[in-house]
Amino acid sequence: MTAKLDQIFAYKDLRAHPLIAMHVVMATRLSLLYVRAGRDPLPDLAVRLRSMRAAQSHQTLMMAIDRIWPESFTIRRPCCMDLSPDEMLLADVAAAAMHGDRGQAMDAMRDLLPGLAREQIFRDMIELVDAIRAVPVRQTGTADQTGSAE
Repeated sequence: MTAKLDQIFAYKDLRAHPLIAMHVVMATRLSLLYVRAGRDPLPDLAVRLRSMRAAQSHQTLMMAIDRIWPESFTIRRPCCMDLSPDEMLLADVAAAAMHGDRGQAMDAMRDLLPGLAREQIFRDMIELVDAIRAVPVRQTGTADQTGSAE
């Protein structure tokens, strides 16, 4: 048990996670800050995630977390690179969802949530990851010697 507690409270850097997991964590931070301030996060999340579908999928995930998480979900400030234990778990589940690794996601959540709750979070995370993946990657042109984009 001591090893698990050490792992849970070990310093974890947001930048060590895959890009999609980073998007999930940052969207979660912004969403919770907006809700606490009495603002609807959906429009700004749609801009940040470049997809209304992704923003809605994130909102669905957040509603599930609000309903089934055993305590208040803890977040760090948006500028902070270290992760709270809840954010670490969310990033790990996002990474597992990216690889379709249900077993890894279930193991990550095993000590925190009962079976049906883990299933719900994983299903919602799969939907969110798929929505983020569906967003076309922005192509940036390079400037030629005249300064115009290719």
